[in-house]
Amino acid sequence: MAISAFLLKKLQKNQFEKFTDLRLALVEHHKDSVSLLEPSLEFLFILGLVEYHPKNDLVEYTGS
Repeated sequence: MAISAFLLKKLQKNQFEKFTDLRLALVEHHKDSVSLLEPSLEFLFILGLVEYHPKNDLVEYTGS
């Protein structure tokens, strides 16, 4: 499963996730793919599917 798809599935399920929790879930999913976390989140942001809230360090699923 692609990193972006994995993150999107997790965010769709929970609506909100802490950035560190997403990182830990990705480590459990595939240890070598952690370096792709930020580019994958940026891709989802550009598509308008996620928002990042720096005050709370949360990633929010905003897609339909």
